[in-house]
Amino acid sequence: MGHITANINIKGEKGERALTEVLVDTGATYTMLSPEVVKQVGAIKASFTMDVELGDGRKVKAEVYYALASIDGREGPAIILSFAEAKEVVGVQTLESLGLKLDPTTGKLEATRPKGVAYFYTFCHCEPKAWQSHETPYSTLLAKNFIKRRKINE
Repeated sequence: MGHITANINIKGEKGERALTEVLVDTGATYTMLSPEVVKQVGAIKASFTMDVELGDGRKVKAEVYYALASIDGREGPAIILSFAEAKEVVGVQTLESLGLKLDPTTGKLEATRPKGVAYFYTFCHCEPKAWQSHETPYSTLLAKNFIKRRKINE
């Protein structure tokens, strides 16, 4: 099996950028993009950096960003690391967010779930009885909690 690539769109607060034939690297946890791309689209910068060990053994300090990624019509949040001379790579976190996995027998990306469906590992920060109620769907509580947190952070 050779290198597997994908066309990916990255969307931020300033716009969107289509990237073609980006390497899919199942050994990379996060997607890596150049500082130019994350700035161009207006990806949201985290308040911290991460120390990253590259495949060749070098260690770099990477800026952390959040953006919307899409591959083959599947859209979801992505954690993006960026540093000078970064090679564009789609990491596992982005694939999982989009419901995709690499099939090693075919060398192609395939769906792990229907589009738009995600599994949430944690409960929202709301009253314990509210998420147990059949009157309020869990997805509504998640959306309300997200909006509440976003307003606080703005």
